[in-house]
Amino acid sequence: MSHDEDIDARLARLATATQGVAPRAGFSGRVMARIGEEQLGSLLALRTPARRFLPFGMLAAALAMVWAVSVTSQVNEAMAATDDTELAW
Repeated sequence: MSHDEDIDARLARLATATQGVAPRAGFSGRVMARIGEEQLGSLLALRTPARRFLPFGMLAAALAMVWAVSVTSQVNEAMAATDDTELAW
């Protein structure tokens, strides 16, 4: 018996054993109703964890603004310092 024949026999046995398996009545309706509930509630569900991390996000945004201003001033100083130098070719 080869490996493929062994798999074919197992698949045939599995198909025979699961012929009577079917979803209960109303299964599709329950699934679709749950999907509808999740779509409506997903934004509301995110609101609670977002409140916990909002202060951290605001702090990160403020630090990013401070960093951007300091980098801008450093670039401006570097550009002003290079205006006084002559280029040698």
